[in-house]
Formats: sequence, structure tokens, C-alpha cells
Amino acid sequence: MATTTNYSWTTPDDTALVKDGAAAIRSLGTAIDTTVFNNASAIIAKTIVDAKGDIIAATAADTVARLAVGSNNSVLTADSTTATGLKWATPAGGGKVLQVVMGTTTTLTTIASTSFTDTTLSASITPSSATSKVLVMFTQAIRTERDSGAFAQGAGIQIVRDSTAVFIPADSFRAAYSTDWSNSEAGKLGVIASGSYLDSPATTSATTYKTQARAGLVSNNGQIKVNESGNTSSIILMEIGA
Repeated sequence: MATTTNYSWTTPDDTALVKDGAAAIRSLGTAIDTTVFNNASAIIAKTIVDAKGDIIAATAADTVARLAVGSNNSVLTADSTTATGLKWATPAGGGKVLQVVMGTTTTLTTIASTSFTDTTLSASITPSSATSKVLVMFTQAIRTERDSGAFAQGAGIQIVRDSTAVFIPADSFRAAYSTDWSNSEAGKLGVIASGSYLDSPATTSATTYKTQARAGLVSNNGQIKVNESGNTSSIILMEIGA
């Protein structure tokens, strides 16, 4: 006998309508009834969703649940820690500047040590994602000094994240001085030190970046002065989306 296309239910042939059409029709009706009954339990009720934008997601094999719509401009993201394995999240914005923070200081800091010392220049940033990077850029006025009898002085500067140095130049700059010690400025040289570093803090907690400086030599009253005469130093922090 002929059958239906999708479920292969038996249908009466033309000749069967004469011989046993009633039995064939009953068989067809029974097949339809059984299939509909068996499939009814697999139907997802429309009441599972209750708001515009809701979607249906699996929580386990043969188990579904409602995932409420996210906020405007959020995107659906895989997250194995949630019940449905999905969540709505803010787009990461890879390679884009997500926020900018700036810090300045005019405080005079005199450093007569070859150990790195805080310069009072700092700024704090709270990354929006642990995968973000932070671009640190600074400009700082530094004056190196040394008394007569010496012919050179150096200084170093580094970038520190909280209490960890993340960028340490081998030797930031070194100055050679005039030997005309009759000039009160002969042993002094003012410079504008600047630098940048792309850091990966791997956190969403507030993070402070600062600069530290040191004198290259301390003999003959060797020292450095940061922000002398009210000069302004600045540090800029930029969160870059991964």
C-alpha cells in the first residue's frame, strides 16, 4: 500500500477503497493519533518565555529553560559557569580604547639615593575586563645635580604597578657636565623624561600606576630633583580592549 512522505503512514490504495477501505483508513487514523500523542511531550510550551527578546536555551540533555533578554547593545556570549551555558555581556571592543585616566603632580621630590623612590606621580584605573591591557604613558621633569670635582651624573626612572615594577629601563639618561665650576649651574641639567609601556594587569580591581626615580651617583652631593620650580609631570592610563 502507499505511505505518507514524512512518517510513512500506510494509506489506502485505490483498490483498497473497494476491498478494505475502512480498515485502511482506521490504520491511518491510529498511526496519526499515536504519532501526535508521542510528540506532544516534546513540544516546548510557549509559556516558557514571557518577555520580548527572551530565548530558549538548554540546561542539560532534553532540558530547556528561558534566558531573559539582555540589556541594549549587549551580545550573547558562551559562559560554562551559567545554567544555560550562555549569558548577555558587554562587547569586549577588542583593540579599542575603553577608558582614559590622567594624573598630574607639581610636588618637588628630591632624591639623593641610587634606589628607586616614589616621585608622587601616579594614577589609578579599574579595568572593565581582566583581558584588557593598560597603556601607560608619562612625562616627567627631572633635574640632575652634582657638585664640583665630578664630571657626570645619571638618573633612572621606572613604571610601577601597585608595588611591582613593570618597566625598568637599563639607564634612562646620563648627562655630561661642564667643568666650569665657577658657574653655579655648571653641575646641573634639567631634562624632560618620558616613556610608555603596554601592561597586562589581568584584573578588574582598581590598579595604581606610578613612577619611581633614582640618582645615578650620590657622591659629590649627587642627587636629582623631580618637578623643580613647579614643573608639572603627568601620567596617562588607557585601557585597551582585548
